[in-house]
Amino acid sequence: MKRTFVAAMLVAAVLLPSAGRAQSFGLAGRAGSLGVGGEVNLDLNRFIGVRGGVGSIPMQPTGTFSDVEYTVKPPSSLQNVGVDLYPLGGHFRLSGGFLFKHDIALEGVSHASYEINGVSYSAAEAGTLTASFTYSSTAPYATLGFSGRGRGFGLSFDVGAASLGQPTVALAASGSMRDNAIFQQNLRQDQADMQDKANKYMKILPIVSLGIRFGI
Repeated sequence: MKRTFVAAMLVAAVLLPSAGRAQSFGLAGRAGSLGVGGEVNLDLNRFIGVRGGVGSIPMQPTGTFSDVEYTVKPPSSLQNVGVDLYPLGGHFRLSGGFLFKHDIALEGVSHASYEINGVSYSAAEAGTLTASFTYSSTAPYATLGFSGRGRGFGLSFDVGAASLGQPTVALAASGSMRDNAIFQQNLRQDQADMQDKANKYMKILPIVSLGIRFGI
């Protein structure tokens, strides 16, 4: 969180000399695909501002892959910093910047049996299955939306996407068969299948965010 806000202020320090006197400073609470959290923005003039935010995802949804039910472990926080452009000098804005801390993990636990690459293993043999999806440290994003400006309360809304790139997938097991060569071969095949699906479906993060802003 500190890194995000410091980065936003550094951008402001670079742009401020050519922007003139800042119009307003705002704090906002927001909720959406970047989690539940807050952001800070600084309008440098009618047409440009800087903004940084941080959010956390309180839910841990479940899903099934290769007959194993996994719990999704979202990032502990999602952080962003970027620039807002107001081409008409009003409330409509175009925004771009970078998203940080977007790695995720999956955890699969069964009390019966697992199907790994089509082979059945008991819960004791497979143990807990953990899949990690590791991305590059930063991901560019672009959004469009609107925001209240100036003093007092106002709504804000953004919609767009972040380009996460292809993650690196790693699948591990903690059970009694974890060192067995055949088990590891089957596990690697499921890992390869996960990697293929991640390359197709997990490169883009849709962004939808709604917030309430208070300008100072």
